[in-house]
Amino acid sequence: MKKKSMKEKINDKKTIKINIAMSILLVVVLSFISLGYALYGQTLNITGSYTFGLQGKIAITDITLTSSKNVRSDSIPEFTDDSVDFNLTFEKAEGSTEPNYQAVYSITIDNGTFYNYDFNLANFQPIIKNSSGVNVDPSYLNYTLEGINLGDSIPAGESVTFTLIMDFTPEEDDTYSVDGEMGTDLVEQPHGTVLGSVPENFEGNLKKSEDKNIVELPVTVINSYQTPRTFSLQITDTSHFQLVDSNGNALSSLTINAGTTQVFTIYVKRVETAKFLSASFTPNIQLSYAEGSNINCGSITLLVDEEDDDDITPPEVSNITVTTNDATSETTTNNNVGSVTLNWTGIDAESGVEKYYVILYKGNNATGTTYETADSNPQLTITGLEDGNYWFKVYGENKQHYKPSASEIESCNNNYCSKTTSSSYTWHFTIILSDNSSNIKSISPTAVNRGKNVTVTISPNTYTDQQCGQTTTNYYTISTSITVTMGGTRMTSGNGRGQYQFSRTTSGNYNGTLNLYGVTGNIEITATASK
Repeated sequence: MKKKSMKEKINDKKTIKINIAMSILLVVVLSFISLGYALYGQTLNITGSYTFGLQGKIAITDITLTSSKNVRSDSIPEFTDDSVDFNLTFEKAEGSTEPNYQAVYSITIDNGTFYNYDFNLANFQPIIKNSSGVNVDPSYLNYTLEGINLGDSIPAGESVTFTLIMDFTPEEDDTYSVDGEMGTDLVEQPHGTVLGSVPENFEGNLKKSEDKNIVELPVTVINSYQTPRTFSLQITDTSHFQLVDSNGNALSSLTINAGTTQVFTIYVKRVETAKFLSASFTPNIQLSYAEGSNINCGSITLLVDEEDDDDITPPEVSNITVTTNDATSETTTNNNVGSVTLNWTGIDAESGVEKYYVILYKGNNATGTTYETADSNPQLTITGLEDGNYWFKVYGENKQHYKPSASEIESCNNNYCSKTTSSSYTWHFTIILSDNSSNIKSISPTAVNRGKNVTVTISPNTYTDQQCGQTTTNYYTISTSITVTMGGTRMTSGNGRGQYQFSRTTSGNYNGTLNLYGVTGNIEITATASK
């Protein structure tokens, strides 16, 4: 009786919500169709077709027991739109050696509404009884989710399938019935939209010859959410123009109150270093906010001074050199410590170089990672690299924003693009002991990063002596004569880069201490120890 009354309350509450929601939706849709759409279209200069359809529902559409351990075969789950009855009985089959009790379900929820929902589960309070009808502590039953997290969004018009795993750990083997429903607790996310529009046929004068560098632009914004929204505006042609505030500073985020229409005055500024090869440009203004991005607010026309196209030749690039730098960290367990510095020669005799681009390729990857310099300095340092084979391409952009074509960069067999051959780069080196006797126990640590200093402890083994009927344990003594090679080349004693210092204790554990400075290759240590 308890389950039925709970379910009736849930269904009553849901019916009230649905009736209210559908009533509001009907009023809004009818008002929008009869009055609002024309005004909305005029205000925001909207074009295109719009379709109003019936809203569906968000509901559980499938649950399947996909795998089980010690679950009775008649445990077939049932479900409604918003709850699941697992009909679950745990029972160890005769002769079973499987110690665990587990039921794994695949559950699908379909969101046929117009809105996003946050996923959650109602509190699950099962009643578990053993074969004698005695209640069992429900804490023995735990469940976990895979493929979804509590609070995740189920987008409008989409479905989500996830896995629910029930693990049962009773104190003794028996037959256990699990009675109780697990309900969903889906929360409708705030819904609405933020749209913007620029005036139709807007024309702004940014001619340098008329001392015009900035122009005022009104943008009408509508927020239909029931809460304020923060948004940003962008212009699509950032190489020639930028959006700024009244002081000429880069435009920051803006906020519009709930359910309002507001005109925001922003400004368009000419990029002083831009080259204009046409007398007018028609970039778009776009709006973005948390729930939507790149929403078109319309296009504007901007008038500028047309300039001669007198430097269409990209810079010439040659003579790339790559230097391997020291690791950026001493931690050998961190794989992203590599650093290289590229230098090259770049020439643009006409307008000069604006900046350079470097493409890094790893191994046989056909797609690389592109970096760009902040200015015309023909040098770039790249960090965060792992050990491996790398090769590079370098090309430039001149002051009039000309750079090689995509095909010229792809082939890179011209004066405008230069590339290196593939080379191996290493920032992690090993430290090994070449032991001429069995009297040395170990060395520590066994790895070091490029360019770093490291202290290596060489530990001798122990031996026992019998004297006057007593057994004593002693350490072998490490010889003062050791050799150290780095990358196959013998190192010399000293405290400079690529050198080492060695000392040993004369009491206690008789360890040897080897200080290595500025390591740039694999280390091999040859040492002996004796009584």
